[in-house]
Amino acid sequence: MTATKRPTPPAPLPEGKGEKSPWRAANVSRRTQPFSPFPSGRGAGGVGLLALVALVAPAGAVAGAPDTPAVPTVAPAPRPAKPKFVAPAFDDTHEMLVFANKRPVRIRVTVRHEGASLGELWRNRLRKAFDFCDRDGNGSLSTKEVTFAFSDQGLLQLLQNGLYQPTAGNAPTLDALDRDGDAQVSFEEFIASYPRSAARLVRTLPVESDSAQNVAVTEAVFALLDADGNGQLTRDEVRRVEKFLATHDADEDECLSAQELTPNVAPRSGFQPLPQTTARATGPYPQPATAQAVVLYPLGKIPGTVTQQLILKHDRNGDFELTQAEIGFDDRTFATLDADRSGALDGEELDVWRTGPPDLELTLSLAPRAAGCSAKLADEKEAARRGFKIKQVENSRLVLHVGRQPIDLWAFSPAVPSAASALKSQYAYLFAQAANGKEHIDAKDVEGPNAVQFQFIRVVFDAADRNEDGKLTRDEFDAYFDLQDGFRDICLNLAPAVQTPTLFQLLDENRDGRLSVRELRTAWDRLVVLEEPGATVLTRSIIQPALSLRLTRSFGRYVVGVQPGVVIGVGQMAVPTKGPLWFRKMDRNGDGDVSRGEFVGTRAEFDAIDTDRDDLISLDEAEAFDKQARVSKEK
Repeated sequence: MTATKRPTPPAPLPEGKGEKSPWRAANVSRRTQPFSPFPSGRGAGGVGLLALVALVAPAGAVAGAPDTPAVPTVAPAPRPAKPKFVAPAFDDTHEMLVFANKRPVRIRVTVRHEGASLGELWRNRLRKAFDFCDRDGNGSLSTKEVTFAFSDQGLLQLLQNGLYQPTAGNAPTLDALDRDGDAQVSFEEFIASYPRSAARLVRTLPVESDSAQNVAVTEAVFALLDADGNGQLTRDEVRRVEKFLATHDADEDECLSAQELTPNVAPRSGFQPLPQTTARATGPYPQPATAQAVVLYPLGKIPGTVTQQLILKHDRNGDFELTQAEIGFDDRTFATLDADRSGALDGEELDVWRTGPPDLELTLSLAPRAAGCSAKLADEKEAARRGFKIKQVENSRLVLHVGRQPIDLWAFSPAVPSAASALKSQYAYLFAQAANGKEHIDAKDVEGPNAVQFQFIRVVFDAADRNEDGKLTRDEFDAYFDLQDGFRDICLNLAPAVQTPTLFQLLDENRDGRLSVRELRTAWDRLVVLEEPGATVLTRSIIQPALSLRLTRSFGRYVVGVQPGVVIGVGQMAVPTKGPLWFRKMDRNGDGDVSRGEFVGTRAEFDAIDTDRDDLISLDEAEAFDKQARVSKEK
């Protein structure tokens, strides 16, 4: 019996820059051949060059020449156009491919900072640097003023490491910056002199892959809640976790940490995973996601090989076409791609998904403070119509569910003292040491035997001393630091990650590494939606690999490293930033509520504010009480 020969799959598309699909054969028509006035060599069909000249030449031009030769007309030499120097283009829009369990998703992610594009911010920061160097205010930089500017290499160092220290080897010069040779540097020439640092303004980091340690923590928490040991959690079993506050809250902060809840599995020295056989013996887990589940590409640069990868991954019957059941696309997306209405997508039709409009468009916008960050879809209604479940956890964090799998999209600005603030305090102390009681620093204070100790001040002395009086005041020193800080602030990272969260992390809604009373009370309602519709118990199937993309400042990583879905700042309490002053001061554990134990007034006063009688004063209740109190006082 002769076996049926499996058809050969289409060749993968070449790596490229959003190239046109090669699935359709390219037939070049003879009509596209360029016209030539020379004889074709095929009979009398060609037109000779001399014959063509004879047809178009004026009378007498060929028959004979005039007695007096014509005087040739010489056109004036064209004036060279003044060169124009513009800022470089930035890759502030990326294509995010998410290979979720149910279907692939293509998200176009646009990065913003302070509500502006990176090109606008870059020009703004360079304008401040240019004006800082332009000591005489004439709108251009002289030979001397150029020496006060950042070099391209030095600015790149500032963006990467948060520090700038000029050296003689990388100091900018007039010859290097003056492109049009007029012996001065205009602002446009100034912008054009920073190509290397501009290219590093947005960096995409390698995908952080999954951790094998999370299974052990999930098993420990699941076993603690599963009172009857049947491998399922009922509503009552989940609600009883609040009772563990009385027996497990070792630091008495009215919250439960992973270490307090499961001390034998999650010691403070780090998670110790259980053996694989023990961890997975009591229930089914999804297949762990690989690092390739999330991929970032610059706009228009998704390679053609992606189409081939999708066919090889989802094609179940080996016909090299994908039905809707195989690819998992929603009705609208599939119908749009299925041009021939065959009920299956061939390579050419599927390639339209790679090169056409994305499934979703998202803007991640960073701000100096967490409250100003945002993660917004361009069209939430359209996303819902295409089958995506959307949850706006907070203004800066959006969670999409593709089936039961979450995609966490986050513009993250940590609510802790910034790295720049710590650095500024460090250099302020250095300034005070060099000044030694004076209100300014003289050049001699940072030279000679003090040169090594005060090297940073010594090398920036001339640039920071803007009035050039030989005295560096604290205001001048701070102004120069703030100039650098403006560049630190706009250098951004896009960090994709693949993390399978623990059951503890699913309970920890605000990701602060602790379970508050309110999180414990709302746990059932938040977790049951992760089960199939109509479920009455929770199983381990709610643990799905979470695919995430996080936008952060590059310099922030030197002070705090935070990952979506993992413990944030263990041992550090968040500082409340919302609500009346009395509410923020009483919320000592920073969980967003004031409990009876935290409230410093009487029981009657507490009950007057706690309108829902849940023994917690929420932010809304505090603001409502405060508003009512102000109205009563005005009367």
